[in-house]
Amino acid sequence: MDYRTWRFSRKERLRYGLEALAVTGILAFCFYNSPWALAVFPLTAFWYFREKGEQLAEERRKELKLQFRDAVQGMAAALAAGYSAENAIREAGRDLRLVYPESADMVQELAAMQRKLDANQTVEEVIRDFASRSGLEEAETFSEIFAVGKRSGGDLIAIMKDTARTISQTVDTERQAASVLASRRYEQKIMNVIPFAMVLYLRFGSPGFLDPVYGNAAGIAIMTGCLALYLAARQLGKKLLEIEV
Repeated sequence: MDYRTWRFSRKERLRYGLEALAVTGILAFCFYNSPWALAVFPLTAFWYFREKGEQLAEERRKELKLQFRDAVQGMAAALAAGYSAENAIREAGRDLRLVYPESADMVQELAAMQRKLDANQTVEEVIRDFASRSGLEEAETFSEIFAVGKRSGGDLIAIMKDTARTISQTVDTERQAASVLASRRYEQKIMNVIPFAMVLYLRFGSPGFLDPVYGNAAGIAIMTGCLALYLAARQLGKKLLEIEV
């Protein structure tokens, strides 16, 4: 499984497809007042599914990062108890099953690692394979350092403890940043809704006020320009609130 992308289930496709249709309907009503504008539904659906896919994949990677930290800590504890690196993965899998459900991503990954080890793959290969699919910078760095340490006889316990500590610090920093920006994200959501609220207020509060911009080429051009500015402002606001840790 590639954690850098999100694969929608059938239920999710139906749900987000209906949401994309609703968004298309709102855009058609507010900006063009024409059912013909619903023809842009495929474009809206493509954008909506991409946005949702990125959001869901990011949330999944954040959860995977926490599970990976716990797995590394479990492996370090097993190594300290005298287990080999291969058996440390098995012990970490048992430990994670006490904390997370069987369906948890890292529990499934450790089970897959065990099967690959049973098929005579090396521990470096199975860790590298997971790291390449995880989308986690920490996992990729750990994979490289672990492979070098394994070949050169380095202190694997120290490597794992340092990895777990780094992930914990990163998670704490991300949580602090999210807490500081929570009010700004809430304000952005309100600002994203205000243009539509204003148009709807004018449509229902002052019937006929916006008629000059509907049903003619000049009005369509103006409203399309307004929509483009809105989307650009929305994207800019989103980028400003994204903080890489």
